[in-house]
Formats: sequence, C-alpha cells, structure tokens
Amino acid sequence: MSESLYPFVNKTTYDRRALAALNDLAEKSVRKKKSQVTRLLCYVLGLIGLVAGAFLHKASPMISNLLLLYGVILLLGGISWKSFRLRSSQRQLQRGMQECTYEFDDDEMICTTEAGEQRYSYEQVFAVVCDQDWYVLFFDAGHGVIIDRKGFIEGNDLFFKSFIGQHTQLPIQEF
Repeated sequence: MSESLYPFVNKTTYDRRALAALNDLAEKSVRKKKSQVTRLLCYVLGLIGLVAGAFLHKASPMISNLLLLYGVILLLGGISWKSFRLRSSQRQLQRGMQECTYEFDDDEMICTTEAGEQRYSYEQVFAVVCDQDWYVLFFDAGHGVIIDRKGFIEGNDLFFKSFIGQHTQLPIQEF
C-alpha cells in the first residue's frame, strides 16, 4: 500500500522516553485508580512488614529478618514506582516493535513494525489521551499505543487531533 493513500502517517520510536510518557499518561487517566491503590498497598504492606519484623525480633530473629526485608523491598517499590513501571514496560515490548509506522485511514489504524503489521479498528479505542508531546490511544486500561506528535510525515498534529476525535467519537483527555 502506498502511504499517500492515508491522510496521516506517523513514525514513533518506542524508546525509554516514549514508554515513560505512555506510563505517565496511563497513570493520569485510565489506570489512575489502580496505580494509586497498588502504590498505597506497597507502602502499607511495607510498613506492616517493618513493624512486624521489629516486634518479632527477640522471639524469632529469622522471621523478623524476613519481614524486615519484605518491608524494605515493598517500600522501595513504592518509592521507585515510576522506574519499576518503566522496566516492566521495556520487558513487555516485543522484539522488533521499537520503530512503528502508523497509518490512519477512514476505517482503521495500521501499525507496521519489523515484527509485522497490526490493524486496529477505531471502535476498539477505549480512551484518547494527550499531552504536549504525545497521543495515547488506549484499547483497554492496560493496552494502548503512543504516537509522537512530532512524528507526522503525512498530515500534521493539529488536523490529526480533530481526525482522531471524530473517528473514535471520544473526547480527547488533555494533560
């Protein structure tokens, strides 16, 4: 297919910056509640582990040390939440998916990578979120694609925003 058939063509690189932005926008929108609860749970269970470990220190040093270690690990997980999410996203990114070319026509979005071609109907889009550098089209709370606003080689960012809003029939959440 010729790229000229499509009103919009975008090239996006899924590097650390893109994955961090994807996670941040997910945490501000579709995964906000889950992220807050999980992080709070890390803090609460970490504190419980530390208190229980200190309390059981004389009675059972081995269990006490395990509880203290468990508490420290959970607290560090809560403190370094963004780094943890970024490492997790990098591990989940399939081989050959780092360079994406997105083509948007009237019926579907086509994502072409070294790993192959994927097609997404606009009806699959659950939410559209953007900030000053990125668009994210979420297909559910845990899966979405991020599009670099500077990556348009056909069409432009301003017209794309209108186009995607009309084709998904969703309000675009801006952060």
